[in-house]
This record gives sequence, C-alpha cells and structure tokens, in this order.
Amino acid sequence: MGSASSTPTLASRVPDGWWMSHKRYRYYMLFAMASGILSLGSLVLLVAVSALSKGSQAWAGFLAMLGSPAGLLLSVVVLVPTCFFAVRWLRVGVKIPQVKLGPMPAPGAGMLYVAHFGLLIGVSLLVILLLSGVVA
Repeated sequence: MGSASSTPTLASRVPDGWWMSHKRYRYYMLFAMASGILSLGSLVLLVAVSALSKGSQAWAGFLAMLGSPAGLLLSVVVLVPTCFFAVRWLRVGVKIPQVKLGPMPAPGAGMLYVAHFGLLIGVSLLVILLLSGVVA
C-alpha cells in the first residue's frame, strides 16, 4: 500500500499580495490599476464634449471647473498614469520582433527607443505650441 493517491487535489491558494513579489508583476498590476484612473480622464473628456455641444456658456463653466483647485488636482491625478501608460507602451513597442525590410538591416533597440521617445516628445511639444497659439 505504498502507492500515491490517484485522487486529484487542488493547488494551494495564492497568498494575498502575490503580485508584490516580483517587479514585473508589480508593473503589470500598476498598469491595470491605472486604467481605472484613465477611465476617469475619459469621462472628463466626455463631459468636455458635452459642454462644448451645449454652447459657449456651458463651455466657460467647464473651463472654470477645470481651473478650480479640484479640477487641477484631477488633471494631475489623470496625468501621472497617462505618462506611465505612454512610457510602458513605448517600451513594449521596442520589444516587438523587428522585421527586416529590403536590403537595410533592422534598427537596433537603442535606435527604436530614441525614435519612440523622440516622436512622443516632438508631437507633445507641437501640440503644446499649437494650443498655446505660438504656432498657427
């Protein structure tokens, strides 16, 4: 009677806070949690579009709400995970398998990092300049 039991058993329960044990898990969970805050930012955008559709008075009220201390705090709270998302997605984009097209060699990971982040910074600066009226 020395044989092992053939009855299947359930695996042990995963302990609470399991995702804190590895850096990769922590970043993944932060990435997932940040999506809730980004949803809040999307809601603000929907309210902005609604206010814009209701005329100049509603739009002025919306801008006043965004200019209040609570509105500024909301903007900062949404900005932080947005930047986290952008950096994570740009880093993931470099890890996508590189494809060689034609006789030119595929660009290296360093070149792709510079291109991704350079494009992000360049487009962001262009949008800021356009919105501030510096560039017409």
